[in-house]
Formats: sequence, structure tokens, C-alpha cells
Amino acid sequence: MRIGTFLLLLATGCFGGGDGEIPTAEVATGPFVITLSIPGELKATKSVALSAPDLPGQAKVTWVIEEGSRVEAGAELLRFDETELQTTLEQARDDLEIARTKIDQGRAMLAVRLGDLENDVISASLALERAQLRITSSETVPRVDRETTLLDVQESTLSVERAKAGLESARLEGQAELELLRLDADRAKRTLDNVEKLITKATLTAPSAGIVVLSEIWKGGSRGPVTAGDAVYGGSSLIELPDMGTMEVQAWVHEVDAAKVAVGQTVKIVIDAHPDPAHAAKIARVADLAVKKNRDKEVKYLKVNVALDETTDRMKPGMTVRAEVLVDRQEGVLSIPQEAVFYEGDLAYVHRKGFRGFDRVPVTLASTNDTHVVVATGLAAGDVVALVDPEKHEAGDAPSPGAPPAPPGPTAVTNAAAAP
Repeated sequence: MRIGTFLLLLATGCFGGGDGEIPTAEVATGPFVITLSIPGELKATKSVALSAPDLPGQAKVTWVIEEGSRVEAGAELLRFDETELQTTLEQARDDLEIARTKIDQGRAMLAVRLGDLENDVISASLALERAQLRITSSETVPRVDRETTLLDVQESTLSVERAKAGLESARLEGQAELELLRLDADRAKRTLDNVEKLITKATLTAPSAGIVVLSEIWKGGSRGPVTAGDAVYGGSSLIELPDMGTMEVQAWVHEVDAAKVAVGQTVKIVIDAHPDPAHAAKIARVADLAVKKNRDKEVKYLKVNVALDETTDRMKPGMTVRAEVLVDRQEGVLSIPQEAVFYEGDLAYVHRKGFRGFDRVPVTLASTNDTHVVVATGLAAGDVVALVDPEKHEAGDAPSPGAPPAPPGPTAVTNAAAAP
């Protein structure tokens, strides 16, 4: 946690002379600030995301444009391997050609069959006419012959009806067979159309002008930008074309620090590539669920979205930043450098400058940060405390300033001892 401490009146000095000088600090009242530094990167609040199409199985990337490239609408951004698709395309074309040939053959065969059946109807009709011509009521014709003629007419009539029924049945049957062939051809055509569409999708193009940002995908146990040779599933986000007009910061906070961040907190953004000036911002959203950033590690993080007060031309998507979150600010408190605090078991104490040297004074501590600690009791504004143990310093074995024993707690240390 990177900390900033602001003291209205903090002075350091030395007491003694020569090699025996003891570094000191004056206790002062002022604001005490705690910040949390978390890494992040710039993101566009609005962008066009391009994903892998739903190709059969995993699609293999054969070429991808260089990240950061400026492109116009329609520019090629990424290509997938089309080898299997081209094979499928040729097969679909062959299947469609075969289906259409079968339709032509079916029509020809049906025409021949219907022609034969139509001839049968004509022949039966002629036989009926001949039988009808032989009908007579003359008494000169024997009765048996007259009745035989009537039977011939009846049989011829039935033959005509059977021939017509056969013709109609063949026509319906032939039409049904042709309909099945047409359905096969339609399926083959749809398959061909789908394959052709997939081939067009095998090349991702820019829907609008912008700067190319490559999305990170899982590669084994880690994430990285998509590159040639990667195999991806349909729907995987591969490329973004961000709207450069409005940027935000996407940061990740360790789950142990999750309680220190909240929506609305003030943030100072420092861009690694352009550290000056810092940019004002506020936390806009904190994720509800902590997730692993690396599959091979159990450490989890919460995603934090930070809204910038303004976007400048120097801001580019993907730039790394440090987000300094204002966790706490206390006004009018006493604070001293951490080097001034010493410990004996659970007892915290300081060496306060007196008239005859330094006195050991127990203190009660409150909030702490990387450099300073708030003193709740035991000291007053204007007191001067040693930054090293005076006795050990005089003996020549005192630790150098800036390397005091660490307090037992990460953010606060208290003890029951009261100031005299």
C-alpha cells in the first residue's frame, strides 16, 4: 500500500555532536492520509468488440493485425484457417450439383412414363369407340353377339378409367418424387450458403475506423493477446476497436484489500508512460465477486472501474497506470515517523527529548501507513522524539534511521499503557 502523509508542522533535527548526533522528529498536528495503490490499465468506456465466429470446432488463427494499428472501416483485422471450410465448400457444391442432376433426370423419366401412360389412355379410348360402334339393335344380329358387344363396351370403359387412373397416379407419384429431390437440392443449397457465409466470417473486418486493441485469451494456464497459431472457440472476444473519446481505468484490487475500496472514493491516476500530471478520478464500480486472474494461482482479485474526470489525447487503451485510492483522511491528529516507535513485547514506546536527554514514554497508536503512525495518547504537539534508540546509538550499534521494527498490526497498533 503506497501511502502519503501530510503533516502541517513536522521538523527533523539532530541532538548531540559529531558522531553522536541523534536524528529526531518534532510531533505535529495535521492531516493524516492513507492511500491504496493498485495497478490498472486504461480502457475505453465504449468500444466495438469482435468475437470469433461459430466455426466448426476450434478455429485456428492464421494472421492477426498488429496491435495499435489505426484502421479504416472494412480493413482486414484477423484471418482464420479456411482449409477445412474450403473442403466442405467443394463437397457442398458437388452435393448441390448431384441433387440438381437427379431432379433433371427425375423430370425426364417422369415425362417418358407419363407419355407411355397417356398412350395407354388413348389406346383404351379407341378400343372403347370401336366397341361402341359395334352396338346394334338389329334383330338380324344374333342376341349373343349383341350382348358380347355390350360387354366389350363395358370392359373398354373400365380400361379407359384404369388407364386414366394409372396416368394420374403416376403423375402424383412422380411429382412427390420430384418434390423429395427438390428438398434434397434445397438442403444442399442451404449447406452451400452456410459454408460460404462461414468463409466470409473467417476473416474479421473493421466495422468502423479505430485503433486495434487485441483481447487477451486463455493460453494454457495464463492469458495473453491473440496471436497467429492460437485456436479459439466461437464467441471468444478477440479484438476491440475502442472509442477514444471517453476513457476509464480498469484496476484490480487484492481480495484482502477489498474492504478498503468503495464507490465514490477519490482516486489519483498516474499513467506509467506519462506520470506528470496525475489525473483526478473516482471509483465508479467495484465488482461483487472476486475472481482469479491466473488459473494456476489461488489469489483472487476484485475488478474496480475508475471514472476519469477528463480524457486527454495522451491516453491510449492498454496503457498501464497506478491508481492511488484515498482510503482515509484524518484531520488534526498527531503523527510521527514509524522509525520513532519501538516495541517491547506488546508495549509501544518512544524516546521523547527532555531537559536531561531522552525519556522512554509509552504511547497508544492508532492508524498507520507506510511511513507514519498516528499517536492517540502519550505525546503532545511540539514534543521531539528520537528516530533511533539513543542508548544504542551512543554505543554505536543503533539501527540506521528508516529501518525500525515493524508494528504488529498492518494498519493500527494499540496498547494499554497510558502517557505519564
